[in-house]
Amino acid sequence: MTEYPRDEIRRRGGDPEEISDRYRDQKPASISVSWADFVETVCNEDDTIEYIAAIQEALTRLRCRKRECDIGMPISAQWETDVQQRLIAKYAFAIPTREALEYLREQGPLIELGAWKGYWASELDNCGADITAYDIDPILDPWFPVESGDQDVLLEYSETETLVLCWPPVGPMAYEALLLHDGDVVYIGERPGEGYKAFADMRFFDVLTARYEHVAQIDLPSHPGATDDLHHYRPLD
Repeated sequence: MTEYPRDEIRRRGGDPEEISDRYRDQKPASISVSWADFVETVCNEDDTIEYIAAIQEALTRLRCRKRECDIGMPISAQWETDVQQRLIAKYAFAIPTREALEYLREQGPLIELGAWKGYWASELDNCGADITAYDIDPILDPWFPVESGDQDVLLEYSETETLVLCWPPVGPMAYEALLLHDGDVVYIGERPGEGYKAFADMRFFDVLTARYEHVAQIDLPSHPGATDDLHHYRPLD
């Protein structure tokens, strides 16, 4: 890993002292994703997406187990305390849909930072997208070949690539990535005021608000307790 290109970040107007913290004291809205809506949405999604198929299978098993054993704990509680975490650990935090994947494919070529296990990259590759995935600490045996790299790699690319950030880690990575990339950005996760918990840092959302146009949003079937969506941003002229 190279040191962050601080001089380049400052040249592009990225002095942290100049970015406001207007969200700092904003309290998250209450979580609005209902269990019933999640079940209905996921059960109607395309099960050729492996994550969707695994969720549908898990829901079927939970229902059968409840009928056979008359479990006192609601299915939703079983999901949140056990199955949900196992599926997130195996696949990804955010759940892809066919609509989201096809939309992303059309925005290619794509550069994903913080790709973790590379599950979204794998599904995008399966549908013919041109994608390169990076993570600062690639894991063994990922879904998709994930290269070692952080935001510095963006200096090797141009505005023709679309930057993809899915649940970016808490910290400066996503914010600095915006300052080092000249093209479109697709952010997958929650936004402040929408049940937001903690992705990136508030400077990231400040830069998105100040320097980008929000051109598209695609709803995603979020796990109970989350409100994930796909958001496409385009730099202002």
